[in-house]
Order: sequence, then C-alpha cells, then structure tokens
Amino acid sequence: MYLELLENHPQEQKNKKPLLFIHGMWHAAWCYNEYFLPELEKQNIKAYALSLSNHGKSDKLKNINFLSIKQYVKDVERVIVEIGQEPLLVGHSMGGFVVQKFLEKHSYIKAILLAPVPPYGIWDATFKVIKHYPLSFLMANLTLNLKRIISNKKLFKKLMFTTDYPFGDIAPFYKQLDNESFGAYLGMLGFNLVNTKNIHTEIVLIGGEKDGSVSLKQLNKTAKKYETKPIIIKNAGHDLMLVKEWREVLEVIVKNI
Repeated sequence: MYLELLENHPQEQKNKKPLLFIHGMWHAAWCYNEYFLPELEKQNIKAYALSLSNHGKSDKLKNINFLSIKQYVKDVERVIVEIGQEPLLVGHSMGGFVVQKFLEKHSYIKAILLAPVPPYGIWDATFKVIKHYPLSFLMANLTLNLKRIISNKKLFKKLMFTTDYPFGDIAPFYKQLDNESFGAYLGMLGFNLVNTKNIHTEIVLIGGEKDGSVSLKQLNKTAKKYETKPIIIKNAGHDLMLVKEWREVLEVIVKNI
C-alpha cells in the first residue's frame, strides 16, 4: 500500500526531529507543499507531509466511506516507521484529531495542533453547516458524499478561509480537494472521541481569529483540556497553511520546534 509522503530537502538539517504534517478533511499533502515545505527548506528545517489513505496520490484502499480515524492513525504510524525517527507531529483540523488519537497510545514530548477538531468531537461545526446550509448537509447525507458540503463555494470559503476572500485567490486549492470518509466523520462525531486522560504530551495549539470551522470558543475548550493557552493568528481563517497569514503560522511552528 502506497502512502504519498512529500518531503523537502534542506542543505543541512537544523532541527533534531523532522516535522511531519497531517492534513485535514478534503485536503492532502499538497496543502503543505504550497508554502510550508519550501519555506522550511530555506530555513534548513527538514519536514514531511503525508496524504492519508484515499487522499492525494495515496492508494485507494476501498470505498472511502469505510475508512476510519483508526485507519488514519495507522497511516501515521506507518510513515513514521518509513521516516526512521520520531518526528514532531503537526496536525491540522481532522489531522489534529488524528494526532490526538495517535498520542493516546504513543508518548511523545510535544505535538502541534493547527485549528484541530476538538477532542470532544465535531458537533459545533456540524451544527453551523446544518443551520446555515441545510440543503448542502442534506445532500451530503443522502448521497453519502461529504464533498457535497464544500461543493457550495460560498460555504467552502466560510469554513476554510473567510467570506471576504476572492474565490479566484483560492480556486487552485479548491480544485485539488478530495472526498472525505463518512466513517472518519462519524468517528469525530462521537464514535471514536479522544480520551485526553491518556495523553501526556505537551500540546501547542494554534488557531485563526476568524476561523469559520473551529471557533475561538472551541479552541479554548481544547486548550483547557490540555492545560495550555492557544496562540491566535489575527485575521486568519481555518486553513492556516494556505491563508494569507501563513508566514505568521509557520513562525509560531518554528519557534516551538
């Protein structure tokens, strides 16, 4: 089984542990290759970005709706073996949830979560979609196709960026989106939530001030679970690796290596 693993190639590796980026719903490794991996290469920081099963150029194991959060955790475990050393995990959104599930069984010193799905689940974001875009949510459920939610470009902007973004600026990202697993979604909804009592890793939380998916209230709740305080990027939306403020996000990550 092939898992796409992008990497940069710094002339010399300044960081003791390489970074391993895990993407969120509908995304793949490409989202970190737009800005993060090239910029980290310039700074001589070794980094990798994984495409989870059935995302990007990774192998399609089965009908994507049968994939679970457990499978995504296995993907992370597998590429860590491939890398050959313990990385610093950086997970965005659903990827942040996957990192939390990974840390239930693996004791790492530190991990970085970018606007993560909270350990208690994805209910808040779900209610937002139901309230403001009920037809998109209904069609996604009737067809078992979660990509139906972001087929509404206005909703995509609201969830991933901010409503004032010109769609032309983010259209290249939109074209690269994959479908997402209903099985994984149900896991985040309540069937496989995070047991934070089993996590003894230092958690660095980074969020966007204008995030339309993971609100500051949710981020603060997650921070409380891990006895930390979130670092908020002013004016930034949800896709912290693709927003205009990405340099500020990366600066925070580098400071926490």
